[in-house]
Amino acid sequence: MEADIRTKCILAFYEIYPLSRKLVFDTFDKKKYDVTRTQQIILLSLSMYDTLTMSQLASRINTSNEQATRAVAQLVDKDFIVRMQDPGNRRVIKIKLTPDAQVFLKKMKSDIRDDLVKRFSEVSDEDMELLYNSLVQVDSVLKKVIK
Repeated sequence: MEADIRTKCILAFYEIYPLSRKLVFDTFDKKKYDVTRTQQIILLSLSMYDTLTMSQLASRINTSNEQATRAVAQLVDKDFIVRMQDPGNRRVIKIKLTPDAQVFLKKMKSDIRDDLVKRFSEVSDEDMELLYNSLVQVDSVLKKVIK
């Protein structure tokens, strides 16, 4: 029975992931923001941490170090990310958002939130409460799995 419910959960992720990704990225307009989706994911990921190494970033966004490095280089050119050497290990490069990136992210998140609020406007308050509570529970369980 335990394996059965775990399998059902995994299959549900296969259904939910593309839907949630589409919901968020449908609100993203490359021309409006002048960043690619990969760059957007990097900015959103970095907004959750003070600094990350390139390996940590690549792992968090599920891409190769090479792809992450290319996208970060473009964000450095846009003055959205700064690179710093780790004082404890000069071979390790850490990255961090700039104040310009913080302002950009605040605006982008606000725009996306406003668009999503409109998209959910036809959903009942009861369904929204159920969705919220479910998402909080999913977040809690996933944090136990992804350490």
